[in-house]
Amino acid sequence: MRAAILHGPGDLRVEEVAEPAGEVVVEVRAATTCGTDLKMLRHGHPTLGAYPAPFGHETAGVRIDSGERVLVGDSVPCGVCAPCRAGATHLCRAMTWVLGGFAERIGAPAAALHLVPDGLPFAAAAMAEPLAACVHAVGRGTREREVAVLGGGTIGLMLARLLVLDGRDVAVVDRHHERRAQADDLGARGVAALDAESVPLVFEAVGRPDAWHAAMGLAAPGARVVMVGGCPPGDVALPAARIHYDEVDVVGAFHHRPAEVDEALALLSNGAVDHAAFAGPVVGLDGLLEALVEPPWGAEARKLVVDPGR
Repeated sequence: MRAAILHGPGDLRVEEVAEPAGEVVVEVRAATTCGTDLKMLRHGHPTLGAYPAPFGHETAGVRIDSGERVLVGDSVPCGVCAPCRAGATHLCRAMTWVLGGFAERIGAPAAALHLVPDGLPFAAAAMAEPLAACVHAVGRGTREREVAVLGGGTIGLMLARLLVLDGRDVAVVDRHHERRAQADDLGARGVAALDAESVPLVFEAVGRPDAWHAAMGLAAPGARVVMVGGCPPGDVALPAARIHYDEVDVVGAFHHRPAEVDEALALLSNGAVDHAAFAGPVVGLDGLLEALVEPPWGAEARKLVVDPGR
């Protein structure tokens, strides 16, 4: 079968590979891209393992054995480590990562699969993976009505939509007017800037040290800042005075639990979250590298939809 395989940073090749091994084999009908894919392409990633490595983790398709439409979740927790026993399966110390969505077929543990609701397009189902991470991140916040989301990429816009659905007053801060317009279309307010120390709940959705600092700068005294964007490895210095004297709470938000994936699928299925707001063009495996490196939609926040059969 054909698959996109990472052989090293920047070295993505579409090639013939052996049929996948796994408890279940799924014929991939759609796999969507995200910022993590670009990080993996450029710099590698701890979840990749050794090169050459399968690539792609937002995947939906059809089980070969049963014909069921499924989302292939990108992780399976071990169930026995301390976080798993405490119910924090997203923090599993021995997570099995399921990668390889940019291929004609993918092998996966049965525990990674989630049934796709009838009528939900495969491209929409694939987006349940990042949306589930946003569902989890919203749960890491507070019940404050006034909220800022720093960063209008697809994760920031998904966060904004979830918060709007929850009745919040949401401002999405982004320097690109195209992304601010997307935020407006989702029921939030796209803005170029906000007053310093003015927001009681801030979600950072960029994943750079300067953005973490900017999120801290937006936080009002007593606020909570949820760091959703993952920074590169290493330490990030944060302002001690804001944390100590202003009692600004800083929390992280990572990944999702299986139930949050099912919640995301339901939100996409019932139309509360419209996948078309985030979908970019459809490409085949041969067009993946070029489209990842030079996105064809300008400054808007979009996700490529990869159709391996194209």
